[in-house]
Amino acid sequence: MKCRHAKDSELDGVCSLLAEEFYNDAIHKLIFSDHAVRMDGLRNLFRIYVNLATRHGGILLDENGAGALVYFCPEAMKMNDEDIASVDHQLRQVCGSNYPAAAVYTNGLDQHHPRTPPHYYISLLAVQRVHRGGTVVGDLLNALNSMLDKDNLPCYAECTRFSTRTLLRRWGYRDAGSPLHIDGFPKLFPIWREPRGITGVN
Repeated sequence: MKCRHAKDSELDGVCSLLAEEFYNDAIHKLIFSDHAVRMDGLRNLFRIYVNLATRHGGILLDENGAGALVYFCPEAMKMNDEDIASVDHQLRQVCGSNYPAAAVYTNGLDQHHPRTPPHYYISLLAVQRVHRGGTVVGDLLNALNSMLDKDNLPCYAECTRFSTRTLLRRWGYRDAGSPLHIDGFPKLFPIWREPRGITGVN
C-alpha cells in the first residue's frame, strides 16, 4: 500500500515535515515573521490541527514518509463551542504575540468555508522538496480520493499557490469560485472535487 494513516508515534514527525515545507510559504511567513521562532511556531501550530484530525479526520502518509495530507471529515464542520474555544486557546498559547495575525487568517478561512453540502476538507498537504515532481502527491490524493468516492462525498481545500491549484486539477479538483481575500494576506485559491463513484480511479 503506497499510503497509510499515521500512527500516534509519527505525529511529531508529521508536524516537523509540515513546518519545514511551509517555512517559506508567504502566508505562514506573515503569521510568524521572525524567522528565529518560525520553525517551532509552525511545528506547534500544525500540531493543533494534526491533533484535531486524529479525532475528526485523519493524517495520510506516503510509504516513505516523504509527504503528509491532513484531512477532516464532514462532521468536523460541526464542532461545538467548547471545541472552538479550545482551539482558540491553543492558538493563543502557541502563537503568543503572533496570535492576532493567526486569528485573522483562521477566522478568514472559517468565514469563507462552504457549509453545504457535507464534504471532506484538506487542511494541509506537504511533500519534501526533494520528492516534489514525483509520485508522492498523486499517491496521497489517490488514497484520499478513494475514500471520497467510497463515501460518495465531495472535498474542499484552499491552495496557497496558484501552481498548486493547477497541479491538483490532475486529480479532479476544480476551482470553487473566485480567489479568497483575507485582510493582510495573499489571496487563496479554493478548489472542490465531486465524487466519482466507488472506484477512486483518477
